[in-house]
Amino acid sequence: MLNIIKSLINPNLTIGIGVDKDAHKIEETVENVNFCNVKVFNDSSEIISSLKKGEIDAVVRGTLQSSEFLKEVKVNFGIDKIYRIGLLGTYDKKYFFFAPLGIDEGETIKEKEMFIEYAKDLLKRFKVDSKISILSGGRSKDLGRSKTVDKSIIEAETLAKKYSINHAEILIENAAMDSNFILAPNGITGNLIYRTLIHLGCGTSHGALYYPLALEDTIIIDTSSAAPKEEYVSSIALANSLMSY
Repeated sequence: MLNIIKSLINPNLTIGIGVDKDAHKIEETVENVNFCNVKVFNDSSEIISSLKKGEIDAVVRGTLQSSEFLKEVKVNFGIDKIYRIGLLGTYDKKYFFFAPLGIDEGETIKEKEMFIEYAKDLLKRFKVDSKISILSGGRSKDLGRSKTVDKSIIEAETLAKKYSINHAEILIENAAMDSNFILAPNGITGNLIYRTLIHLGCGTSHGALYYPLALEDTIIIDTSSAAPKEEYVSSIALANSLMSY
């Protein structure tokens, strides 16, 4: 996936990135970006305003405070729900898109359906066939062991049938081998998977795209304020490649 992203880079685009704390990381990021223009902002309202005016082509949150940044996005674009789809990599460089990332995301079957629809749009932008897997809290043969597990299995099987996608059960290791988008059972599970992969499993994160804004080619990439500069560099590349769609 990273090779596809690199192939779509447009050097004439300008990507805005935010800075609050750890300014040195953003400075080092800018120094390491030689594939497009980068403009640094230290205020959430200013960077979103610049995007709306067309002064920059896309936004990477960088180290701007999450709550303030999200508030500006929602107010300026008139939305009350954001669906984030992240690009993750394993230690052995297997890359896939992943959701949900936030603990309060993907709580209902409707929200899971929205993630699937958005993932299909995202993969289409990169001109790759969608290979989507949905996880559940157990194997199908585990039905009856727990009401919570039963619910996740039934929902996953229902969605797998409706969208002709793969129910990978609880076997995330198989899903990571064969999929370019993985949907976790809920936001808590998704957040734990993300943290385990990135902070304990030597994996990598490359930013998370905001939907439904991306449907209108408004490209905003979320990042962790604690991320290494490499994540900011790859997030800028992801934002740029999506504007080249």
